[in-house]
Amino acid sequence: MENHEAACCWENLPELCVSMVLDKLESPRNLFHFGAVCKQWQSLFKSYVFDTKKKRAWRNYAVPMLLVPHHKSWRKKRLYSLQAEKEVSVVKLRQRYAQRCCSSCYGWLATVNRNAVITLSNPFKDDVPNILLPELKLPQRKPRGHQYDIVKVVLSADPCSGGGFVVGVIYTVYKRVAFHKSGEKEWVYVDMDLWVISDITFHRNLVYIMGHRTNVISIDLYNGSGSPPPKLKTVVPEPPLHDLEAYSDRAYLVESSKGNLYSIHRKRDGDAHLTKRFEVMRLVLDENGELLEKKEVKSIDGDVVFVGDSVTMAVSAAKYFPQGKPNSIYYTDDYIDLVSPYGPQDNGIFHLDDDTGAAAFGQHYPFQSSHSHLPPYIWILPPIGYLLQLDIHSI
Repeated sequence: MENHEAACCWENLPELCVSMVLDKLESPRNLFHFGAVCKQWQSLFKSYVFDTKKKRAWRNYAVPMLLVPHHKSWRKKRLYSLQAEKEVSVVKLRQRYAQRCCSSCYGWLATVNRNAVITLSNPFKDDVPNILLPELKLPQRKPRGHQYDIVKVVLSADPCSGGGFVVGVIYTVYKRVAFHKSGEKEWVYVDMDLWVISDITFHRNLVYIMGHRTNVISIDLYNGSGSPPPKLKTVVPEPPLHDLEAYSDRAYLVESSKGNLYSIHRKRDGDAHLTKRFEVMRLVLDENGELLEKKEVKSIDGDVVFVGDSVTMAVSAAKYFPQGKPNSIYYTDDYIDLVSPYGPQDNGIFHLDDDTGAAAFGQHYPFQSSHSHLPPYIWILPPIGYLLQLDIHSI
């Protein structure tokens, strides 16, 4: 009898008391476990999450999942959880793609049609309509097909957040960049002399783009003029052409969980068609975005970084992803320039603090030979509303 009364007391804790407890549970996994205790706590947990999700930077501590092909359908993908180490769901796509998805960001997928119109679709929210962006003017098309005309799409904010957002895109064989502000009818095309761009990130009210030759440029899209062209500033200059070591097969920019900016350089073994190493640079900037220091590091603030066709993301390993090793890079195959019969097999984990030999590499999802002619794997961040629908042991 006493045990039953004690259980009832715990179940009926005041909402304010429960909120104070949840404030201390920063890990998403701990939050979900709290909500699984009983129906009353689950109800309080859901109210807490949805009431505070705008104040809590969910994106900063949610761990991306891997979207992998479904053998029987172009419109379905399987969702693989790194934390559960298993496939946890089948996702039905609104926009099918036979070759590759242009990108994923904030849970949205970007696809492109033959008319160079990019569609943003959210496979996790049935009540949210697709977003069609204006047609891009492409001076030259990829010979492999329209799904290769767009290299990457990055969003400044979640379109579901209710505010405006900016779309950054790397396009054509020349890898130029263009931007589109929500609500406007045209794209803003950045200097045509600027090309071979590998990544885009939004950091401290500026846009930063990075080339394959380690050059970094900041772009002020909010300079108050109200009209293009945007203001460009060189942060890291491009090295001389004869400096072959400066070239990266892929290069990425990421803001760490502590707000620091890093550039990540991916080097491939062309014969093996696999990544052979990563190099990471910390870019120390002043309040105006001027470079104070650039240095190679073996730490990314203890984060796990996810790179590939999706937006580049960093998650604190200690706080939110204990299954992951700090200062590691989880990568997928985004090398689309070379026609290869091997398929998107270049996927794995690279440990920065042990970056020599086989010990530097690990595996997050085993490549299947049956996927050789299917779209590459891609990181995606499901929204919290979708995660709440999954089994608690899948999170």
